[in-house]
Amino acid sequence: MIGPAPGIVNDQMLGTWHIVATTLGFWRGRRDATATYAALSGPRWSDTLRFRKGEREHVLVGTDTAHADAPGRFAWRGNGWLAWCTSTWTFAAVAPDGAWAITWFSAATLRVTPEGMDIYSRERSLPPHLLTELLAQTEQLRPGLPEWRTIVQPGVDMAAYGLPTSLD
Repeated sequence: MIGPAPGIVNDQMLGTWHIVATTLGFWRGRRDATATYAALSGPRWSDTLRFRKGEREHVLVGTDTAHADAPGRFAWRGNGWLAWCTSTWTFAAVAPDGAWAITWFSAATLRVTPEGMDIYSRERSLPPHLLTELLAQTEQLRPGLPEWRTIVQPGVDMAAYGLPTSLD
């Protein structure tokens, strides 16, 4: 398990993040992926993933419960038909200005998704040099994690990262 970055203030992490890179194969063939966190009562957040596959928008919703002793660490549980599915996740690194974040997540119940990492941005994309730096930083955070599967952000030479050149 990767611990949360020091100094995180949970409320500053609320809002919409663009998923610009991921180790999770689920995102292949999907685009315009975002994660939106909104405060609920107490230590809980709504966790809404939005993405497009083809021309359709899809939405997956869960609830995050903050760990009281570790700001930036959450227990996630799916809502609706995903209510049986749980995992733990953290903001493993965050830009000083809050412009980007690296998240780590555990394997979900029954390993429906494996352990992995995402790179988030408040903007739709990151400068390629910064994305390269963040990809290298993830190796320091979690050596040996499976390779990056997809760079979701548009305009990036995915072949330069040894990734498929198509998201389909």
